[in-house]
Amino acid sequence: MKNNRKFAWLLSLVALLVILNTANAQEREAFPKEQVEAAKRGGPQTEKALVATTLGCRGPITQVVDVGDENLRVTSAVYGTNPGGGEGQQFDKTPLLSTTVTLAKGTCLDAHVSAIVGSKQTYRFVSRMTFFQVTLTRIGPVAFPPRHMVGHFHTPFGINSPAVALEAEHDVDMYASNFFQKVGQGPHEIAPGTYRVDLWWAGGPDPGGAIGAAFVLKLYLR
Repeated sequence: MKNNRKFAWLLSLVALLVILNTANAQEREAFPKEQVEAAKRGGPQTEKALVATTLGCRGPITQVVDVGDENLRVTSAVYGTNPGGGEGQQFDKTPLLSTTVTLAKGTCLDAHVSAIVGSKQTYRFVSRMTFFQVTLTRIGPVAFPPRHMVGHFHTPFGINSPAVALEAEHDVDMYASNFFQKVGQGPHEIAPGTYRVDLWWAGGPDPGGAIGAAFVLKLYLR
């Protein structure tokens, strides 16, 4: 009787491990299925979706601001676990890079980000993807939350924290992306003022974090 109970217990344990391993093996998808289906139909992807989705701004370049960090960095922050940084609080609490800009009405701010990102295949302790976010936080007596620039996907993996991401294929890959922001009073625009520009990062969606180096944030004011 005791042997039968032990055998049954072992079978239950094996079955549970198989279920857990199967669940872990199924990779989550960055684009939520309901949004994918809506996009395929050509309809709004969320209740707040706007009819006009093409955004833009233009003007001559008046100033360029560069900030970089060539060191090798590691973060334990995991997107989806509320680490606390950035818009949506899904990034490391400490920005990778920060600088300030003063923006006048009618102008535009462009941001270019580049970095070397490590792969989970080589650096086993990190997550399979590395997430980035560039935000503007208005500086003043009143506290303002960080706001992402145009160029992010709003809800990766169904989480309301705008981001862009890269899954390095082997050892390291080069990441690069562009963002922009128009200054004014219209939809998707920000008010004139002085802002802190922050570059945030995290690993995800699985546990681990991220590893990277040679981070550059390049700003064009126009």
